[in-house]
Amino acid sequence: MSTAIYFNPENTRLLGKNQDVPYKGAYIFTNKRGVVKSALVQPPERPAKWISRYGSLTISQAGKEMPNGGINEAGLVVEQTTLWQSTYTDDDRLPTVGELQWIHLLLDTCASVKEAMQVAYGVRIAQPMSKLHYMIADRSGDCAIFEFLGGVMYIYRGSSLPFSIMANTPYTEAIKDLEDKEERWRIAYSDYDRNSMERFFKGATRLADVIPVSERERLQFTQDTLEFVRREDTAYTLIYDLEKMQLHFATSIYPDMKTVRIGALDFSSDAAPLALNLQKPAVSYINYNVEMNRRVAESFFRDPVLTKTFGWRITDDMIDYFASFPDKFLNKLDF
Repeated sequence: MSTAIYFNPENTRLLGKNQDVPYKGAYIFTNKRGVVKSALVQPPERPAKWISRYGSLTISQAGKEMPNGGINEAGLVVEQTTLWQSTYTDDDRLPTVGELQWIHLLLDTCASVKEAMQVAYGVRIAQPMSKLHYMIADRSGDCAIFEFLGGVMYIYRGSSLPFSIMANTPYTEAIKDLEDKEERWRIAYSDYDRNSMERFFKGATRLADVIPVSERERLQFTQDTLEFVRREDTAYTLIYDLEKMQLHFATSIYPDMKTVRIGALDFSSDAAPLALNLQKPAVSYINYNVEMNRRVAESFFRDPVLTKTFGWRITDDMIDYFASFPDKFLNKLDF
């Protein structure tokens, strides 16, 4: 399910995310600039290809290069939540990318929401394992929600984004329900859809509140908001500080907020890639390797609840490929 919300008072850019899923595993990965990449899609699809211009931190439950969200060194944040109504374009003139690697493509190549829009129009999502919509924000204060409905990409931005929040309801439907003074959705909706709107409603109420003045109070306000909209299955909470270039995180197992500073990390092409297990009591990086990536992927794709929910049929060979394909990418200088 999940909720994402963006606060943009003067001199503050905070994007908060609750990852609501009955699976607790999650890692942060560092990603280098200057890497030649190709989308992980099967024939007959034509994979998108690109070179990473920016280093980034990505958060993933499935393994490296398949992020749930992240922030790059230019201050662009891309996050997602489930949207079961999503259907992607079938325009076969466009190169393709998976719904999670789409996030990485934008983090690798874009510094702004405007650039992300341009890149998104040039690819299409294919062979998705989940259905998502996306929130993207940058350091200028720009924010947009990207949705794919009926094979068309819709972008809500500026005046078409009156509340910078998304849960698991199509955005225009959520705004319509928010404006319904009789709140008929509370009676008419299924448990799933009602829960989504309850979180959207709560988050929109917080966005309409007076935001505190001090940086510390604003961060606490964002954290309190995410607590306000959390579910019993919230696995982890993230707060991206786009101004200070920091990522704050807490998990259901270790609820004390911890901080990662993007500027302290090395994203150069010859840097060793790192990984950080969110479900540990302290911030402790380890060197990334394919063996640990396989453990991450296998644990995720073999989870019985997720397998039933998404209808996956993932073989051992597929898990091996998911785990090893990031190591097949070359540095630009070696290409």
